[in-house]
Amino acid sequence: MKPKHWLYALYAAAVFVLAGCDERGDETLPVAALPEDSPDAFLQYLNTQPALAAGDYEVVVATTWPNSYGQYRLSVTMADGDTREFAGGWAGSGGRNAHDMRNPRHTISLSRAGGLTVALEASTSGYLYLVRNGQVIAQDGSSGPGGTPLIDLPVSAISSAAYGAAYYAAVDPDGERATVEDFKRRNCFVAGHPDCAVETVGYQAHVVFRDSKDLGYGRNMYARRNSRGTVDTADDSFAFFVDNYVVRLQPGSSTNYGPMNVEPAVREDRDYHRGTNAIEFTPIDPDDPASERITRFFTYSPAGERITSADLDGRGVKHMPGMCFACHGGRLLPLEPDGSFPLQALRSAKYNLLELDTFDYSAEAGFSRAEQEADFRLMNRFVYESWQQTGARDDSEPGKWHADFALEIAAGHYGGAAFPAATYQDDFVPAGWQAAPGRPEGIEQLYLRVVAPHCVACHSQQGTRAGQIASTYGNAINFSSWEKFISYREVIIDYVYRRGVMPLALRNYEAFWRDPQDKPALLASFLSEPALFDAAGRVLVPGLPVARPGADRVAPSPVRLDGTASGFAQVYDWDIVHAPLGATVSLDDDRSARPLLTADMDGDYLLSLRVANSQGVSAAVEMTVTIDSGMADPATLTFENDIQPLLENPLSADACTLCHVASSPYPGIPVSYDPADNPRVYRDVLARINLAEPENSALLVKPTGLRHGGGIQMDLSSVEGRDAYNTILAWIRAGAPCSDQRPLPASCQ
Repeated sequence: MKPKHWLYALYAAAVFVLAGCDERGDETLPVAALPEDSPDAFLQYLNTQPALAAGDYEVVVATTWPNSYGQYRLSVTMADGDTREFAGGWAGSGGRNAHDMRNPRHTISLSRAGGLTVALEASTSGYLYLVRNGQVIAQDGSSGPGGTPLIDLPVSAISSAAYGAAYYAAVDPDGERATVEDFKRRNCFVAGHPDCAVETVGYQAHVVFRDSKDLGYGRNMYARRNSRGTVDTADDSFAFFVDNYVVRLQPGSSTNYGPMNVEPAVREDRDYHRGTNAIEFTPIDPDDPASERITRFFTYSPAGERITSADLDGRGVKHMPGMCFACHGGRLLPLEPDGSFPLQALRSAKYNLLELDTFDYSAEAGFSRAEQEADFRLMNRFVYESWQQTGARDDSEPGKWHADFALEIAAGHYGGAAFPAATYQDDFVPAGWQAAPGRPEGIEQLYLRVVAPHCVACHSQQGTRAGQIASTYGNAINFSSWEKFISYREVIIDYVYRRGVMPLALRNYEAFWRDPQDKPALLASFLSEPALFDAAGRVLVPGLPVARPGADRVAPSPVRLDGTASGFAQVYDWDIVHAPLGATVSLDDDRSARPLLTADMDGDYLLSLRVANSQGVSAAVEMTVTIDSGMADPATLTFENDIQPLLENPLSADACTLCHVASSPYPGIPVSYDPADNPRVYRDVLARINLAEPENSALLVKPTGLRHGGGIQMDLSSVEGRDAYNTILAWIRAGAPCSDQRPLPASCQ
């Protein structure tokens, strides 16, 4: 359509205040500068499950009783800290009713998916509603200070202090691990607990090294196999704790996490002690030693107090247990309605193998790799045995892990399942990565140089037993073979080279990208994607702007576009490339991330989006909006009326409930979409959508790809498949409401 002048913009470096403390009394690290076009999503899940979708909302200020009079002051705080204040009053209110027009309402707009806090102070008993498209999203009358109304919706449903507190309540219900000394006592590292046989108190393995792969800390680690009651009653439980040491050289610099950190760890110099991590593999029921064992994580401050959050990598505070689960195979799910931590998530995390070839060691006598091999071997034996137990749990357990590949790796590094080798073998290549007909030349080197040091430790912790039964590619995420790895080709290109979110730990990411023409170039050569290289043949480093206007869609006019998923975008430029002949069409703000498209004629409208940052301008990416005035308003879609019928359509051969039911032909399937055996099906569906980037929702990605254990169940080449996809996508974009009933049914709570 009409030509435009592109707006070029250069941005000053973003400034982040990095909070942390150590035993020297530092409470706040100096300010560190980080460019806005630098990747910065580490040690966190890519879908943080924000509470609210982007869009417009109404805050309805009601009262407990109808016909009330009085004044109020309303405060709305957005996820970025921006606060808006409103004032008003009632001259005869509508009582507790979100739709009575006698109750004042205030419109707020979220430019990105996230959360918010709404607080009310009033001269009479007030009540708050948050409403979108006429549907109540949240309500409250007394949760704030002094019993005042407060709606507090988190930026992330799986990363907050409350989430961490719920996790600790689940893994330590009796409060026996509130301090690091409590943990040691409970796990028999020191005397004092009645379950510990005096003869066995202490550690059985001790190593010191620098974790150069993930965190860069100097780590002083102790481990033991637990016994209960007598010397001879080992119960196949294991416990580890590790004191972490960091020598800070300059603010915000990766040099803070360098080789020097191993030295204070060797000397146990508490001036540089950053805190302690502790992990145990113990019975899920503390009163039943024979119950299944789960892996529990605890983080302690330098003073030894248990904490729910920490700044582990200098890039900001992360919460428990996500900062541990991110690398330990955990599956984060929202809290249960009663605020308790979900059992499936509790069972999901595991130990990681200690990869000796990725560590740095001290030159001090007694702390070389060779001198510590025996203790490392014993620790890895503990890890291996915990995996055996986890893999042997009942196959009907929802989301049960398929442990075979992790066990193959651990055994391979020690020459077999009995660990016959005395030392860790650095060059082990699993069967799925060995040269064979049909596999490209050089995949063993790809495994040893890229996949093993940067990917497989975390990915081998993924993959379910149900997926393994259902399909060869059902466990592709564990990267157990070249074929499974390359089935993620498009995702690897996107996550590694465009988004810069993998590898997921910052130190690992820095090591991978230290020389872009080394490991990144090697991996790119196997991905066969010319766009990963510049004109001179050099690999492009993450940080370049990438336009993502979203998938094609069908909707009535007007349509809210959404480019907020674009990568490293600071400037947006939308253009109407083509419209039906005679149509009048407009964008209300073609420089915004979320403009409104208005058209007066049905048909296909081709649009393009370009974005820019200090590194340049992206290529234009096109998407088509099909205006259909006869289509129902997407804002009226609900889970109850529109999405649940798609999941369980008895007339469809693709119905999700053919497999996703309690009586599934694939035991242990992670979720049931049948309300007959899962009364919380709406909450489970919410855990599988991405309000920040709807197209990346598992609810859409899984059934449309071969990596889904059940294969392609929503065929986008068919009219039925495309219609189902568009319906679910439009529902997610509308905020994924549950029901249009008033009040909401219990299944939506």
